[in-house]
Amino acid sequence: MLNSQIGRLTTLLLLLFLGTWTIFAQDTEPTYDEQLASAKDLLHKYRYDEALRGLKRANELRGKQSAECYALMSDAYFGLEAYKNVITSADKVIALAGGDTQLLVRAYNNKGLALQAQADKKDQKKLEAAEAAFREGLKLQNAPPILRYNLGVVLLQLNRDPEGVAEIKQYMKLHPKGGYFETARKLAENPRRARENYAPDFSFTTADGEYITLEDLKGKVVMLDFWGTWCPPCVASVPELRNLYSRYSKDSFVLIGISSDHDDAVWRSFTDKNHMSWPQYRDRDRHILEMFSIRAFPTYVIIDHEGILRFQSIGYGSANLDAAVKRQIKAARSVEAK
Repeated sequence: MLNSQIGRLTTLLLLLFLGTWTIFAQDTEPTYDEQLASAKDLLHKYRYDEALRGLKRANELRGKQSAECYALMSDAYFGLEAYKNVITSADKVIALAGGDTQLLVRAYNNKGLALQAQADKKDQKKLEAAEAAFREGLKLQNAPPILRYNLGVVLLQLNRDPEGVAEIKQYMKLHPKGGYFETARKLAENPRRARENYAPDFSFTTADGEYITLEDLKGKVVMLDFWGTWCPPCVASVPELRNLYSRYSKDSFVLIGISSDHDDAVWRSFTDKNHMSWPQYRDRDRHILEMFSIRAFPTYVIIDHEGILRFQSIGYGSANLDAAVKRQIKAARSVEAK
């Protein structure tokens, strides 16, 4: 009898526990809105992998039919440079968004940019597909001016300069304070900028107090030496760099040292002691290093007389550098001769 009562009591307690646990589990399960908000926060912090996991969970709560989730996924995939996934996610948005023009604009824009990123110089089909995506976006009500800019760039890449310049100028007219206005102006003046690998516009003040911009260096062959006193291969290359500078400094050639050193005194002492008489700059905030995506030292970048990136190498190789400099000086002379 006693055992029977104990058994019933145990069963009752177990059922109560399981019921309470079920309620607790239901209460702590994130809702769609909570899951989406968390994923958006991760996306804003550039934590793309985590954001994607959250977006996929949120999308599952909507039966994998959430256009907003797919739109945010396309943003996250873009951050990861996973362009095929960007296109797939964008197509899902286009299929599910209905009349949500904001989501559709984002989808067509992301799809166009992803196709553009995938296209090499010979891949006209992807560029034409990117053009089509931007044009679809522009059909939508209140389409943002950035679509004009992106369309213009693609048209310039397709060598359709009059059409491209017209779109670029339309962007400038519609968005005179836009973030791409200065770049747009340069593209309109020189459409080749959309097809050639022009160096980013940089400027700095040298250790000697001279302010230099990329525009100041136009007509000259420029070699940037990204280095640091803490880097043994960089230090070992200094004698050969002195020789290189000595050989070509009279031929419209400019050598510029961009140091990654943290200690100003150490950097100045080293350059003085080693007679590094060419322009020197210590990139304290890593601004120029980031512009050129420098991740290894030493890295050498050669820019031609028009400002186009022509050569980049990691690690010192005097023969390769000498040949690359000589080739660009020869090209500059041939232009001058004309």
